[in-house]
Amino acid sequence: MTATQESTKSITVIGRRWFNRGPGNTYHSAEILVNGKRVGGIDFAYGYDDAYLQNAADWLEANGYMPDRDHHANGSADPLWAYCRDREIEFAYSVSDVSRRKDL
Repeated sequence: MTATQESTKSITVIGRRWFNRGPGNTYHSAEILVNGKRVGGIDFAYGYDDAYLQNAADWLEANGYMPDRDHHANGSADPLWAYCRDREIEFAYSVSDVSRRKDL
């Protein structure tokens, strides 16, 4: 079944972050659920703070779950929370910081 905006009622992103103390970089992973079912995820990516949400939004768009996501002249795109708000899609997210890379 092809993902469509009409079929998406809820989006949930569960993120994990790991700080690599040596070089001082932060990495993350994320699980992506649509309508309560896991549809994909990010296994390992560079990015601190809420970068897991940006990567999740990019993944959702690339896989047809956000077909009408607005892009702007400066190269940015609507964040996931705004996309969901504007389309009355329930949006939930959480993140936990883990102490080891293998816990991503």
